[in-house]
Amino acid sequence: MDKDRRAPARPAAPAKSEGARSRGKEAASAKPATGKRSAKPLAEVLGEKRVAGLRINLDSMALVSNIHRASGFIRDHFERTVLEEAGLHWSAFVTLWCLWIYGELETRRLAAEAGVAKSTLSSILNMLEGRKLVRRRTNELERRLVIVNLTAPGAELISSIFPKFNAEETRIVSRLSARQMQAATDAIRLILATINELDGPLEGD
Repeated sequence: MDKDRRAPARPAAPAKSEGARSRGKEAASAKPATGKRSAKPLAEVLGEKRVAGLRINLDSMALVSNIHRASGFIRDHFERTVLEEAGLHWSAFVTLWCLWIYGELETRRLAAEAGVAKSTLSSILNMLEGRKLVRRRTNELERRLVIVNLTAPGAELISSIFPKFNAEETRIVSRLSARQMQAATDAIRLILATINELDGPLEGD
């Protein structure tokens, strides 16, 4: 998600998937929340009907499915707003963010932190390097490893775009009270910790 003064034309974005289109329709038709609890989305209602009789834990299904749906909505929203202005897609922005907060990273660790496959990261780095936002170099001690870091323009771009990004983050969660935001953050952190215990640490940790 970067944003430069005159961003070069970026490659045409892939056509939106049927899932992305349906998410957009669902978001457009959703009614504003009027109380502490919002109405169940249609997908959740239909899902509960489909699994009826299968001895399914509906609470865990609802939570995980809504986290999944929310992450897709958030990504789509930012790619249509802040990131589109910067000529970036979500994964490119996250890659820049990781390098901004961690400093230089080896490609295996960067792919894990950005949540993308190594092959996908290679394509992202090709694009960002073409825009002179990142640079790659071979590790002097272990030649097979590649180190990535931000260039000065890359650091300038991410530091200039992030205040707008955060303003949009704040707008997205504006209906939550401070207590609700803290509770949601704590819950998701606990879920992430549980996944980390189940699957092991990120590669490179």
